[in-house]
Amino acid sequence: MSPRRSGESGRLMTQRYRDKYFIDSEGPLLPETLKDLDMAYGVSARINQMVPCESCGVCCHQKRIIVQDHEIARISEHLNIERSSFCDEYLSREDDKWFFSRTDPCHFLSRENRCSIQDVKPEICIDAPFLTTQFIGAVFYLLKYQREGLIIPMLGNFILDDSPCSRKAARMVSEEIAMVLSRDVEPVTDGEFLNNPAKAV
Repeated sequence: MSPRRSGESGRLMTQRYRDKYFIDSEGPLLPETLKDLDMAYGVSARINQMVPCESCGVCCHQKRIIVQDHEIARISEHLNIERSSFCDEYLSREDDKWFFSRTDPCHFLSRENRCSIQDVKPEICIDAPFLTTQFIGAVFYLLKYQREGLIIPMLGNFILDDSPCSRKAARMVSEEIAMVLSRDVEPVTDGEFLNNPAKAV
């Protein structure tokens, strides 16, 4: 990781986690913090895979849907629109990041509650809701308010209860957390926990 200074006081460091999330902390992430992050990420990713999207449209009404640079090219090509025109029509720029300019609902949510760019949708949409609301919600809450606690026990507090998939996940998250905390396991890479459920961290 290559942290950079940020924040009003200049004391916070913004660091990338798994090359997709930005995490603010008062110093470099400690090994025990990284292990906790990896376990919490593993639980959230496993639930994301076990509880499929039910096309309820809740995730498509989020306030901030980030679009990465490489995704802009992919989506604009899929829509057969020039990149610059796509940016002008569908995106806004904030803090050096691109976001869909309309997210309540998203531009690409159809009347049938289906994503019209399903095959090329942004990674954050693939990660929703359990790697966005659940995992990142717990991370930001902990780093902002508690600092010294563990992220993984808090995951159950950040499940939305207004979608069918979230209600299913709420019934399994405690068991998944208990399973991970009862084992002394090494962190895994993306996708590995799916191929080897015994290492679901």
